[in-house]
Amino acid sequence: MRRGRGLLWGMCALVGAFWGCETSRNPGGVQRDVVSPTIQLAGADTQDIKGGLNFSVVATDNLGLKDIRLNYTGGYLNQTDTVFTSAVTNVTIQEKINPGSGSGGVIRIVGRATDGAGNFAEDTLFIFLQNVDALRVYLLQPTPGAVGSPGKYIPIHVAAAQKSGIRRIGWYVGGAAGQTTQRGDSLVNGSPPLPDTLDFVDSVLVSPTATGGFFTVAGFAVDSGNRVAQTSPITVTLQTVQNDQTAPQVEQTVLLRAEANDTVTVHATDPSGITDIGFRVYNLAGTLISQGSVILSGTSTDAVKRFPLGLTALTPIPQQVVVQAFACDGALAHNCGVAGQTFTVPSPTGPARADTVTIVAGATIALPFGGKIVDAIYNANRRELYLTNPTLGRVEIFQAANSTFVAAGIPTAGAQPWGVALWPRDTLGAYGDTIVVANSGGTQLAIIDVSPGARVLRWRQDLPDYLIQTYKVQCAPGCKTIITEYNISDRPQYVATVCRPGGGTLCSQDSIYAIYSTTPEPSNPAPFTGRATLRMEKLINPGNPPNPAVLFGHLFWEIAGSAPSSTSDTLRVVERRGRPYNTSRVTLTACAGINVELQSFALGDTTFVRNSGNFTHGFMGEGGQVAAKSARVMSYTTKALLQTGFTVACATGGTIRDSGLVDVDFGMSPAVEVLDFISNTATRVKAIATNFNGATNAARADSVYYLDEGLRLKGTSPDTGFATGMDMNYNHTFAPSGSCPPTSPVCGGSGSPNDRVIFVARSDANIDVFDTFHAIQIGTISTRDPIIGPLRVAKDASGNQLLFGITVRGLVMVSLPAFTNPLPAPRR
Repeated sequence: MRRGRGLLWGMCALVGAFWGCETSRNPGGVQRDVVSPTIQLAGADTQDIKGGLNFSVVATDNLGLKDIRLNYTGGYLNQTDTVFTSAVTNVTIQEKINPGSGSGGVIRIVGRATDGAGNFAEDTLFIFLQNVDALRVYLLQPTPGAVGSPGKYIPIHVAAAQKSGIRRIGWYVGGAAGQTTQRGDSLVNGSPPLPDTLDFVDSVLVSPTATGGFFTVAGFAVDSGNRVAQTSPITVTLQTVQNDQTAPQVEQTVLLRAEANDTVTVHATDPSGITDIGFRVYNLAGTLISQGSVILSGTSTDAVKRFPLGLTALTPIPQQVVVQAFACDGALAHNCGVAGQTFTVPSPTGPARADTVTIVAGATIALPFGGKIVDAIYNANRRELYLTNPTLGRVEIFQAANSTFVAAGIPTAGAQPWGVALWPRDTLGAYGDTIVVANSGGTQLAIIDVSPGARVLRWRQDLPDYLIQTYKVQCAPGCKTIITEYNISDRPQYVATVCRPGGGTLCSQDSIYAIYSTTPEPSNPAPFTGRATLRMEKLINPGNPPNPAVLFGHLFWEIAGSAPSSTSDTLRVVERRGRPYNTSRVTLTACAGINVELQSFALGDTTFVRNSGNFTHGFMGEGGQVAAKSARVMSYTTKALLQTGFTVACATGGTIRDSGLVDVDFGMSPAVEVLDFISNTATRVKAIATNFNGATNAARADSVYYLDEGLRLKGTSPDTGFATGMDMNYNHTFAPSGSCPPTSPVCGGSGSPNDRVIFVARSDANIDVFDTFHAIQIGTISTRDPIIGPLRVAKDASGNQLLFGITVRGLVMVSLPAFTNPLPAPRR
């Protein structure tokens, strides 16, 4: 028995040498590891999701690390473990994680290092991950500076957005306990689909027994992936109501350049509660011209209300007015106060005040989902504006009748829709409920029916690939052909539509054409690298299976013809359509003897294309990065011959022969006319415009240049700033030259000289109005924001003229006033 006990004790001593068999002493003499490891996390506090989540982990231990655990919470949820199977006393780990498209915001990373004895250490790192698709949460109320008092309510408004859906939204109260009757509240969504945006409007009652101090309110939201985001807390200061003789604190928020129905936001705080809140608008003579207010219960110490200015009938525009917000409290004295200083109406000649607002023309409507607009066209039949949004890959639809966007838009225009044009019906300006959209993300034009109840893709017009060739015959000693080929398979960019009548004014159904420029491709061979070309395609449904015989395309080589020289080349063009068409044809044989300078053949990387209102003319301008010292413009008319189907064969040297078509479009401006304009212009064209009949064309570069149909320069107007938008009056049918009264009804043609105008956007939120015959400014339109995208002028079905422009806030629509042109004839 004693021997057995001794054996048992010996075993305990042996085990104790490592972990101990007793808790009170260590008789074996080997000390237990009680030294904790170390761990440190390091990384930039703000990172972009495009680069992933990046940070480093450094851990050490005196004997050996067993495990490093990383726990992610907040804008990214995950847990990772790194387990060591051998003795590691010092390790550095570079973490690089792709957290997924829905992650973002503040991410909390807790790292724990554990050794073999179970000792551990932790470190925490916060990283803000920038991601436009991440969960976003906003605390809209209360606002900074909010006050409360016992027995009064504090309004709470939390908003959240995340494209994958919001699962939960709410708020919580921090600070001293007992100040409020609730510590928080939330709204929980049920089963999917979850809303991508959500608002939660609530309130919290300040405890009737509160005696002062403060508390904080913060908002939070949880998305479909259970990621959590929260706002910074807002402090609410508590005051007690004792013989309140102080007026509420009132703030107003309104743009200094405002539209007639813009919003004025009034924010008022008072410990006695807000009972009245509103605003008044006076003209500079002191006359009240608009007002609005609401009566409140007085139970809330913090009130925010938004009111429309209600100045839609104000004339003239622009005009300065004075906006003054006010509020009253629930005290016995019923104290009232106004925003800013004590209110006095300034005299018309007095100095401007902080509450003096300029009311400008137009109404701005935000794009449904954001993005970037590059082109637009108006359909008066439908009273709809179609805007291409390549960022989101859709065509936006704006309905002028009710000033709203169609939320669904048109998503079937192809990847990166760019240029847009209407479908011609006749040469009197009639068009159908169909639009043609250039799919710059592919090699197609989308033909889309926009008629009521449709808005569907009818077909996609496949565009051909063009092989531009230089052709030489070398005879030394024997003759051989030397062909250098440039495969230019570019995608469409801007587009216009024209038609050729079969007789009369109706467009022939097989003679409707799209004129389009191409996107610059960096893979194109020099000198076409990053440069574009100009082309034409007959718009006709090839059927299913497709019938290639009905298709026709043309590369506009006419703009680059030149006299034979040591640097010019004989041009040869091949049109190739791959499967399922399987056609290849020489559309310009070397037999035609066309010489070109290849360096001047290609255009800049942004070539604008527009058609006249009657679909008989086109106008093009070379913009963007221009290789030449000067930009070019081109014009087109359907009234000239389009020569097709003419086949020739010839000897080009010795026994060498060539054959093919000689397709020539005599409607395109020849190189001599294109070069004539260059000597009078600047480095690049920023915008172009053409009138209803193509008699007046305008190119905006360092100045606005007015050109006739043959591209002869007739006048210039000054150009200010970096804005680009420009368009002519829809009814403009005048030429920039010709007879004036009394031998002609009006300078440049017939009709009202009030229609002989062009609208040119400036970078200071003004739009200049010029007479295109005299190139003299006759008016200005003021808008709230500068036009940063396309500008279009259209005639509504009722005959009114509308102006549309893209600003940083969306689409601005202006009902144009009647302009009186004081320049019917040259001034003496």
